[in-house]
Amino acid sequence: MATRPKATPRLAGDAASLDLERPLAQGLSPARPLQAWFHGPEGMVLLQEPPGFAGFLAGSLRTLSVEEVFAHVLSGIRSGLLAVQHATGRRTVSFRDGQVVFATSTERWERLGAALLRLGLLTQAQLTQALSRVTPSRRIGQVLTSEGLVSEANLYSAMTYVVREVVLSLFELEDGGFVFVEGPAPMADVVKLPERTRDLVLTGIKRAELVSRLRRRFPDDMRATLGPEGPLPGEERLFARLADGLPLAGLRASYEGGPHAFYTWLEEAVRGGNVAVHPAPPPPQAPAVEGMAWELLSAEERYNLLLSLVHRALGDAGEATDLLRGFLDAPPQGLEDAYAGVTLAADGRVDVARLRANLASGGEAVGRALTLEALDAFVSYALFSARNVLPAEVAERLSNTYRTLQGGLA
Repeated sequence: MATRPKATPRLAGDAASLDLERPLAQGLSPARPLQAWFHGPEGMVLLQEPPGFAGFLAGSLRTLSVEEVFAHVLSGIRSGLLAVQHATGRRTVSFRDGQVVFATSTERWERLGAALLRLGLLTQAQLTQALSRVTPSRRIGQVLTSEGLVSEANLYSAMTYVVREVVLSLFELEDGGFVFVEGPAPMADVVKLPERTRDLVLTGIKRAELVSRLRRRFPDDMRATLGPEGPLPGEERLFARLADGLPLAGLRASYEGGPHAFYTWLEEAVRGGNVAVHPAPPPPQAPAVEGMAWELLSAEERYNLLLSLVHRALGDAGEATDLLRGFLDAPPQGLEDAYAGVTLAADGRVDVARLRANLASGGEAVGRALTLEALDAFVSYALFSARNVLPAEVAERLSNTYRTLQGGLA
């Protein structure tokens, strides 16, 4: 996951300030102070309030999906601006009464010029010529129409295509942050899409499902090489990267387009024999813990092995190994009966037979489940206590071993 920029509070007596890393300061101005809508030990939410501001919804796409955010706008027939920040850029969607009327993106392939090329309405030479004439007061669309390179009708068609693609691409995102600022509907830069927003959302959901399926079929560590049919016409530069083979993650990074465009292109290229894909080599076998084939141990034996490792680490560090015995002397609430009469061996292993006998009243299956829960509580206590007294690298190694030993316990 990409590192997120930080805002660091500075306190000096009664004065306070907020130091922003450069990405956070973009677009901010002292002439437009931010309003604090939430502040506390957990953090703060600062917003620029546009005229007619009516409220906001903000969060992470790991908590609320794009589908749920759109549902919030649609169900309330809301107007305003949705901004989504993600690893590679930023997209915005403008709404009027719950309907999409405009969208923008910082991705190169979702800009107006790229769309005109893709739709065959402009050549690369014409686009380069037009971009050289763009100024802060004269946008690309004005240049193209005033110089007769693109008709008004074709420009509008391309802009509608861009807006639709930007919206659909949002549903491909798996991570990112968003804010929807509710306010007056935009008056400028408005287009009419060929379908209602509700239908657009359904198309986006289907696209996301397709991308998810293709991601599973073509994982990032799968290796791609040039297929027997050779490069696709016009894509020789991209195919040159396949000469020595490379992981699909590398090929995707070189592809000019979003996940949906890349994976559908890859599927067609594999089907047509232009690209060959090969499964990644299997990962190396996990080393045995303490020289033992830990995957052959029972669940109870795995827990006991880890307790013995904690016990040994405490001894090696010169710490009191009686630390573990404290759990048996005063078990947590609810485990008193489970650990009644249970003892600890000299190597730190617990008397599992006695523990299992204490919990056998509910039948074999229930008893085994309760035994594992009780052992997990003891191991959690041992790791927590060890972390407080052992060197950090030793404690971290024990925690990693715990995660390894948990494999296959379910």
